[in-house]
Amino acid sequence: MKRIGIVSLVLGFLALGLLPRTVSAQANVVKIDIPFAFMVQDTKLRAGTYQITKVKEWSYRISNLKGDQKVLFATEATTSPTQVKSFTLEFNVYGDQCYLSKFFHQGKTDGFMIPQTAAEKALAQKGPATTKTVIGKTT
Repeated sequence: MKRIGIVSLVLGFLALGLLPRTVSAQANVVKIDIPFAFMVQDTKLRAGTYQITKVKEWSYRISNLKGDQKVLFATEATTSPTQVKSFTLEFNVYGDQCYLSKFFHQGKTDGFMIPQTAAEKALAQKGPATTKTVIGKTT
């Protein structure tokens, strides 16, 4: 009987959110300074400090700290040949156009790829992209 009472108490605390969770919501938010204008899907974002927030399993939102620029985007799985040391964003660069293409969390080889838009595919047909990398930090 005492055991049932303890289990009920623990379940009650879990339901109220009073016990620590194994995954913190903070771990799903990354702050990063991007020193150049860039595209996320078909939306152009200016240089600045951004947060990348996990919305659900394969969906993320990038928003500047002012809150006036934000994009919700879908991702697909990708891998890095080596484990990254810090949160890393990769951009495909075509001339003066930069497209967010991938990101990896610190200490991981598994990452997230943003599918190319029709506009980016058209640029890719004209010539190969170079890559820019930006390092961020988990907040």
